[in-house]
Amino acid sequence: MKVLQTSTPMPLLLLLYGLDETVLPLERRLRAIRAIDSYLVRRALLNLSNRDHNNVFRDLVAAAARQPDHADEAVIEALSAMQGAHRHWPSDHEFRASLEQDPIYTRLYRRGVRILLEALEDELRTDHTEQLVVPLGQQVGAKLTIEHVMPQSWRDNWPPLENDQSEGSDRDELVHTLGNLTLVTARLNPTLGNMAWEDKRQWLSAHSLLRLTHGTLLSAPPNTDISEWATTWDEHRIRARGSYLGSLSLNVWPHADDLLAAPLPADCDDKLSPFVPDQAVGDPGRSAVCITVRQRSQEAGTRWP
Repeated sequence: MKVLQTSTPMPLLLLLYGLDETVLPLERRLRAIRAIDSYLVRRALLNLSNRDHNNVFRDLVAAAARQPDHADEAVIEALSAMQGAHRHWPSDHEFRASLEQDPIYTRLYRRGVRILLEALEDELRTDHTEQLVVPLGQQVGAKLTIEHVMPQSWRDNWPPLENDQSEGSDRDELVHTLGNLTLVTARLNPTLGNMAWEDKRQWLSAHSLLRLTHGTLLSAPPNTDISEWATTWDEHRIRARGSYLGSLSLNVWPHADDLLAAPLPADCDDKLSPFVPDQAVGDPGRSAVCITVRQRSQEAGTRWP
């Protein structure tokens, strides 16, 4: 809740955590929390109003209380039934289309863009990926900031594509879309500046450790048919990467059908939900609750302001 700066879900979370495991198993609690996460983050990233969230979560508390042993299903079904601009749970199509096409850097608060990019980085990591832990005393230099791969001032070193009759006018909005954004340290960001692609590619390759950069930017994302991917960075690559990251976001924040169809979450020691109440952190049962890298980084004080 600290990440999205909201306390509205707290009554529902207290209800879920107050139910004994013999009533609501940990796996079902996790699924309910994941639905809350998806609902709030999808609406935040689409810049939708939260003016009716008090009523939304009052209704969710009532739904969960009526079916405590299936509170996860009650929460998911209640969220799915929400109607209207101030209440609805954005669909997969709506969510993905917005992430792929909208200039999210200018439309959202920077905090929201970083939530998205750090969550995608976390999703791209595997059990074999190194964990990036910043030593104490180096937080300032290691703090991750948003980088435009094709710079906002692209006219300096990034000539338009050949035969582009618009002379690159679409770029002014395209540079702010998801496909053109990554994360770099606060020290690297000003160094990259408006430098040309070949120079920027070498700097990113030498200094970035993120899968978000190496796995989708310096090399082609999966199922991309653009040949010689790393030789340049242009509109085609921005849109292809945006499409891949948009589809990946559906895995991070699934909708009702996917949540109900998937197996119940298993225990995991290295992750907790971003909506775990503060009093639950440090609880002996925390190993069964999942958290994303963005919350771990906040607790460590290395990425979140």
